Amino acid sequence: MTSASQDSLASLFDSRLPVRPPLTDEQLRDVPAKRGVFLLAAEGDRPILLTTAASIRGRLRGRLEEPDDPQKSRRSADLREITRAVWWKLAGGHFETDWRHLEIARTLWPKSYAKRLSWKAPWFVRVDPDEQFPHFERTRNVGAAAGRCFGPFETARSADKFIEIVQDAFDLCRDVKCLRRSPHAPRCAYGQMGRCLSPCDGTVSMDEYRRHVARAAEFAGGARRRRTDELAATMRRAAADLEFERAAALKARIERLAELDAPTYRHVAEAEQFRFLMIQPSGSRRRAEVFLADRGRIEKAEPLDYPLDAAKVQRRIGRMGRFVAAGRTAPGGADDADKWRMGLVARALFAGPKRGGLVIRWRESLGADELCRAIDRAGEELGLSRKGRGEV
Repeated sequence: MTSASQDSLASLFDSRLPVRPPLTDEQLRDVPAKRGVFLLAAEGDRPILLTTAASIRGRLRGRLEEPDDPQKSRRSADLREITRAVWWKLAGGHFETDWRHLEIARTLWPKSYAKRLSWKAPWFVRVDPDEQFPHFERTRNVGAAAGRCFGPFETARSADKFIEIVQDAFDLCRDVKCLRRSPHAPRCAYGQMGRCLSPCDGTVSMDEYRRHVARAAEFAGGARRRRTDELAATMRRAAADLEFERAAALKARIERLAELDAPTYRHVAEAEQFRFLMIQPSGSRRRAEVFLADRGRIEKAEPLDYPLDAAKVQRRIGRMGRFVAAGRTAPGGADDADKWRMGLVARALFAGPKRGGLVIRWRESLGADELCRAIDRAGEELGLSRKGRGEV
């Protein structure tokens, strides 16, 4: 984007300050020392630099004041000569700051905004049991291909390990190249050890193999009891038949499945269920910000005053329900920024309440009492306090 009108920028930002660096103390007093996003603009409001800051005033001082140490100034581009205006947008917490940055960057640089983001799209695991050679694979492009997706995963390694556990649970093929040669490929090492169904050499037909993959997909989506019970029953029969080595191997497999109960996988679910009610800091100890996330859609709702009013909390829950319903009926396909918004929500999920705020997976049964208790427990991390309202 080479230039922008003040009207178009005014729709994105809260305020504008004409400047001619180096900044004076008088100019800096007009800039808020609060969290948010700011844009440095050249003559004609041509965008130069968009960035986030815990204190816009402090960060701006570092970028546009005359440096005390000339050597230090060489570490970043000197924009003082061309900056003629500063635009800023305030935000309450880390999540809102990054979300504002994403949406503003996307408007200003629609073709290159993704390069300016500080996070990645989240990892998911995809499988399509109906395709010719079905297999589990990790992906960042949710919805880009047919099949089912499960996630999010914090790292590629955790997604790969998830796939390995599912493959172990159902004796699935680990070598996609070998699978694609079915039924004319030689039996792999896992098949020789009895740990692969061996569709590669035709031991099982591809139709039968697809049925096993479909069961594995149900398992990956959270329906794990059936497979665990099957393995446990087989283990008991092996022990009763004095096949102790086989029983020990089955016990090891059951313990392997139990690894999916680890905190690493606590957020894994169908991508369709990537819906969260997000309670975030506002910068005030008397108020929390509320955001609604439905896959690649994010919307800011009305804030919640603290201490909480259960009726107002219930209204936010109702708004989330309407937001989800609207997403189901909305025309059109995925937005090009959907995966980056999902990445932002996933980062909050894995960051913990100190940085990520309170992130609760949406379900229709969520009630005001449950949400109030969760917000109260996270009150300290959200910067909320009851003091000053007759409570200690």
